[in-house]
Amino acid sequence: MAIGFKDRNIWTLILIVIVGILIGAYLSTLFTLIPGSSNVVKNLFTYNISFGFGDFVNNKPLLIDLAAIKFQLGFQMKFNLLSLVGVALSLYLFRWYR
Repeated sequence: MAIGFKDRNIWTLILIVIVGILIGAYLSTLFTLIPGSSNVVKNLFTYNISFGFGDFVNNKPLLIDLAAIKFQLGFQMKFNLLSLVGVALSLYLFRWYR
């Protein structure tokens, strides 16, 4: 019998969603290893939508220099179709987890 989301711990739910995103990202990486030129199906499963802050194209995160203290910040997330499939699958399995 399925258990509602209201009866669950929120941290477990967040962990399950992160695991789903990671599984989808690894599946997308496996799709890039398929031999052959890029085709519609390969592009559909490997197209990423990125967002975050910092310059990840040149591998330079945001630099904050306060003279005495200097630190770098950066955060980036990439989503694709398989990460959404991974999240949906992990949430479905989480529904049946006790």
